[in-house]
Order: sequence, then structure tokens, then C-alpha cells
Amino acid sequence: MSSKFSEGIAICTFERANVLGDLIQAVLDTKPDGARVVVCDDGSKDNTIQVVEKFPDITYIRGANMGVGANKNRAVFALRDYDFITILEDDLVPVEKNWFEIYREFCLSTNTHHFCRVQDKFVDETVPEFTAWCKNTLGLTPIYGPSPRGDLTFISNMVVRKVGAFHPDFIGVGHAHGHWSDRVIASNLVQHPNKWIDIKEAADKFIQRGDREGGRWNEKTEVIKQQIVRNALVRKQLGNEVLYVEPFLP
Repeated sequence: MSSKFSEGIAICTFERANVLGDLIQAVLDTKPDGARVVVCDDGSKDNTIQVVEKFPDITYIRGANMGVGANKNRAVFALRDYDFITILEDDLVPVEKNWFEIYREFCLSTNTHHFCRVQDKFVDETVPEFTAWCKNTLGLTPIYGPSPRGDLTFISNMVVRKVGAFHPDFIGVGHAHGHWSDRVIASNLVQHPNKWIDIKEAADKFIQRGDREGGRWNEKTEVIKQQIVRNALVRKQLGNEVLYVEPFLP
């Protein structure tokens, strides 16, 4: 049965054609009925196009290589009108159904509009009665991290309407996702002081493939270091102002 909500899943990828097909199939196998699937390609030069062509029912968006933030803006743009949105990076694979529905239920029940993967870096709960209520009422277990990871982001459309897209001044790797998530928090879209929330029962339905810390350090170490330094300066210059950035297609 299709959900009464409109739902979309974006896979953000860059030159991982050797595993992309398996990931797309895993998303198709576990997504809610009726959910749209979009692949956002950050200018891959391998055979990503040929892989995606094997899946005629998904949408393929391709642009110049501009980095993680710009590629996720392709996802935000493509799914900007959907009620619930998941953005996945290409090294995180769903292996069981119902992960999307768990995030959606938790969002609707707790007024939490942003979830991010926290994986094996946890911080302690500061409002234990909240966790107890979630377990007793929803049968779900919130878990908390010290910062937002980018390999899975689940949001409601409230985030698109109040916060919009990633800031376009970030180029390459580093800080774009953190800055965007900080704007989400500053817009009061997570009603919990721990800020960075995941749901154990949903997180357990994924496996991590590749570098658990993310990125491509073993491929372009010096380039990535330079991009992170540059983007750190951009973030400092932008400061803590809550910005709305119109979703656009980079």
C-alpha cells in the first residue's frame, strides 16, 4: 500500500559505479511503495551512467564535479516538494525494509524534522524521559551523536521550507553538511537538546560499505585537506546567522 505522504530518496554518488548498482537495487527493494528514487551524480567519469541506465524507473541527475554540498543540493532540488526526504551517500546500504517508515513515524510523533546517522560515536541522553517515552510509546530507541554525519540524512519538508539548500559557497569536501545542519537546529526543527538524533531500529537496517569515517582520504588526501581548510574559512565567514537558501540545481 502506498503512503498517504509523498516520499523521495536521493542517492548521492561519485565514481562508485562498481557498487552503485547494488545500492540502487537495495534502495528499490526496501523503499516505501510509491517513493521516488533519484540518483545525483557529481560528475563521475567512470561508467556510472551505464549503471543507472539499467534502472529505468529512477531519475538521474548529473552535473559538473562540485563536491558533496553541491551534489546534495541536486537532491534537495529534485525532492523539494516531497513530504519526507532521505539523502543517502553511496557507501551506506539498506538491507531491510521499513527504515524509511520508522523515521517518518518518529518525525510525526515527536516533531523532530532532521535525523542523521550517528553510527558508533554516541553521546549520552540528556532528557531520559524522552527516550523512555519513545521506547514505551513508539517502540523506538533514539540515539545521539556529537555531530551530524552525512551518509544518511532524513528530513521532512519543513526543513526545505524553513532552511532550504546547502550554502553554495562551499566547494569540495568539508563543512557544508555541518553548516546546513546547524541552520536546521537554529530553526528549531529538532525539539531535543542533543540535536543530532538517529533511531536505532532504523540504523540497524543499514550496513556501512567502505571507509567508516567517510570521504576519500586514500585517493585524494592533499586535495581533500585543502578543501576542508578552505571550507572551514567559508563557514567562519558565514557565521551563525540562520540563512534560507533557495533550493537550486548546481
